[in-house]
Amino acid sequence: MKTALRLTITLLGTYLFFWILRAAYRLFFHPLSRYPGPLLAAISKPWYEWYWNFYQKGQLVFEIERLHERLGPVIRIAPNELHINDPDMFLEITKVGSQFTKDPGFYDYITFPGTSIGETDPIRHRIRRQVLTPAFSPLRVQEIAPMVRAKVDRLLERFDEFAARSEPVNMFRATKAFTMDVVSTIVFGKGLGCIDDPEFRNQFIEYLHSTFEMGWTATAFPNLTAFSLSLPEWVSEKLFPIPIMEFKKKCIGLMDNYLQDRDAPTLHAQNGANKKTDFDRSIAIDLLVDPESAKDHSTLDASQLAEEVIMLLSAGNDTTSDAMISGTYQILKHSEIHEKLAQELQQAFPSVHDDITYERIKKLPYLTAVIKEILRYSSPLPGKAPRIVPQDGWTLYGHKLPPKTVINTSAYLLNKHQRVWSEPSKFIPERWLEGDSAHLDKYMASFYRGTRQCLGKDLAFCEMYTLLANLFRKFHVEIHNTTDDDMKWIDLLFTYFVGRNLHVALRRRVE
Repeated sequence: MKTALRLTITLLGTYLFFWILRAAYRLFFHPLSRYPGPLLAAISKPWYEWYWNFYQKGQLVFEIERLHERLGPVIRIAPNELHINDPDMFLEITKVGSQFTKDPGFYDYITFPGTSIGETDPIRHRIRRQVLTPAFSPLRVQEIAPMVRAKVDRLLERFDEFAARSEPVNMFRATKAFTMDVVSTIVFGKGLGCIDDPEFRNQFIEYLHSTFEMGWTATAFPNLTAFSLSLPEWVSEKLFPIPIMEFKKKCIGLMDNYLQDRDAPTLHAQNGANKKTDFDRSIAIDLLVDPESAKDHSTLDASQLAEEVIMLLSAGNDTTSDAMISGTYQILKHSEIHEKLAQELQQAFPSVHDDITYERIKKLPYLTAVIKEILRYSSPLPGKAPRIVPQDGWTLYGHKLPPKTVINTSAYLLNKHQRVWSEPSKFIPERWLEGDSAHLDKYMASFYRGTRQCLGKDLAFCEMYTLLANLFRKFHVEIHNTTDDDMKWIDLLFTYFVGRNLHVALRRRVE
């Protein structure tokens, strides 16, 4: 018994000595020890992130903002990680030919590895992006713009029902229903019917949000997460149930149904004539299962395909909808912006019965300015985007950083940097109409930049133009029982509105 006790004490003492020695090295001798930042962050990344992103739930990005205000453009937020708030450094990291790569220690925990979003190897990512680009290219978006318009028309029909009952609309749910029906039509060949649900609800969205509400569990408890990922999938599901895994099962079922329907005969006899069915094709799935989609592309099994689909649905739903939710509130909150936007739309479309198409509305200058300001102001993916310093190292303000140092930037901070944006905390569409505004586009961080720029950027613009133009031309819109407190958000990978409450009162325009 005494021997066991002595052994335990020895082991604890050895670990404590090791911990103190490692902490001293990280604080005083590590290559990043010259950079300011919290002592706890320099000593232990898990404990620091646990406190700010798990215990304080999604507050790390705001703590980093406060640190930059006190300590300057470069702060140390982990033993081997820096956070940089400098627009020009962001351009340097994301420029064409940059050798910076995504950090597997982050993306392997918050995404499905190997997907278009989660793949950290540049070569494999380039192959997957080549496969999927035709599904989201500008040309493809032009082709599917009528589908987006049809979803908007159906949503506005639902709004008419609410207006007839003098009942406010939950724009939080309605907007997410719209974006989910659009992206699911692209991914599955048909919408999921969210717009038609009486309360704009959908099980897929609920699975996604239940997973997001777990927040930063994966990065706060990296060892537990690594252990879970090492287990067979069926064992991990039992021990560490995650809502998105149920989502994955349903995706596999939908994909199986799609592939069966796709491969079934498409012609049938009716009154002696052959007619095509009204089955819609999913270019995304078709490309992913086609070995000829890109050189060196390997077709995916059911599990891999479901993981890619989940990433496409997640990115295509919450980012765009969150931007529009935030933007709608800001438009309505600022009466002068609301009035100016309504006037431009009325001049472009004198009758509420005019055909408000994407091709026409994307040329409207003030609407374009409003949408760009929405994207800047909302930053749908606000938090860290860690990249690894390449093998040759990188010089930061005259100091050489060693390879494998992790560099973080945040869209939320870059999109309000005072060196680029005047009065950054204010919603000012006019900044995009000034004579020297052309240079602002390159500093917009909402879609990231370079080879890892958001694949669905053009689709997001199409959705925002089409919904906002039709909504504000065809309806009188007013905020209903919603305050700034309802619109507060935290960073749970995506922007997460704490109140989840944007209600509006609607009334059809007659002129």
